[in-house]
Amino acid sequence: MNKSKSIFYNLLLLGLLLSSCAKDESSEALLNVNSLENSTEKEFVTLKSGFVVEKRGSDFILEGDIILTPEQLSSLDEKGNIFGEVPENPSPDLKIHPVSNLPMELYEGEGEVQSRALGIYPTEYNLWAMVRFVYNSNLTAHQRSCIRAALQNIEAATNVRFYNATGQPTRDPVYKIDYPYLDFTATGNVSYSQSYVGRIGGRQQVSLADFAFTFGPWLTDVIEHEIGHALGMLHEQSRPDRDSYVNINWNNLKPMGSSNFNKQTTNYYYVGTYDFTSIMGYSSMTISTDAVYNTSVPMYTRKDGTHITAGTQFSNNDRMWVNSLYIPYIARSDTYRELAATVYKSNNTVMTAQERLQLQAQLNNGNPNPPSTGRISNNF
Repeated sequence: MNKSKSIFYNLLLLGLLLSSCAKDESSEALLNVNSLENSTEKEFVTLKSGFVVEKRGSDFILEGDIILTPEQLSSLDEKGNIFGEVPENPSPDLKIHPVSNLPMELYEGEGEVQSRALGIYPTEYNLWAMVRFVYNSNLTAHQRSCIRAALQNIEAATNVRFYNATGQPTRDPVYKIDYPYLDFTATGNVSYSQSYVGRIGGRQQVSLADFAFTFGPWLTDVIEHEIGHALGMLHEQSRPDRDSYVNINWNNLKPMGSSNFNKQTTNYYYVGTYDFTSIMGYSSMTISTDAVYNTSVPMYTRKDGTHITAGTQFSNNDRMWVNSLYIPYIARSDTYRELAATVYKSNNTVMTAQERLQLQAQLNNGNPNPPSTGRISNNF
């Protein structure tokens, strides 16, 4: 297979992702399950809300690569969404510590409190302050370099900042609360990569198959796609307004293919019009005979019939989504919220130096000047 074909194959795999998910057999009792397809490897179920998910053992997967927690599965079954009520004007969560993502109250001397980060979407969005992560010990040097490149690409284009906690404790030694963090893990020669959506509390694995590293570190689209999920992003083709922009070829879709096109009709936050360049979108074509009856026929197209190719980097709209909801913090051991030199506004323009200082003062009770000590090492 030549390089151009391999890149195309790599992009197409984004639309075929299979997976494993939350470990809780009791979640079956929450569902009114109607089995659509059964085999030794694959089973698809229809929830009461009408959503179709993949079931593999006690694991449930949404749209090919989104791992559902039991609580999310129950919400999707009963309410048709995995988030709580969407606020009118979503904004960053300022009540969690940037490095630990635990409640600021813990560090401000107000006693031990229940961490909102440990619940499953108890508020509108479970976003991060800084995205705490670790490199799993099973990663090769090449795989780590690919993940590092993906993190750096996202940081360069957005307000999202990552904190490398590899080798550090996963549990707060004082408050005995597990830190929320991503565990980047290699899963070998399988046909799927997957991630949870948003910050769910404690360890959450981002599973990356061999194909995610094939063209890295110069092409990290698969890794960035899964990180996008961890940031709280869903698939572009699941937008509530998608039918105004695309035609879905339902006649060519098998149950697995159909499950990649669940439409979010409630509690879905999105920015701008349909984005054909989004890194969170799927390509029109697939080589998976599990997804389609005819691999020569597209899964879906633009309204004019032309094909869609999955984005390879965060698009302008992808950036606006995260820049509206994230603030670029610098890692510190204290509670001062120091901002990176570049801060993006929600429209992707860069704040002036004065605007940045005003925001930094606003975040720190009027004090625009961080203490001279307190920064901590944060090398990827």
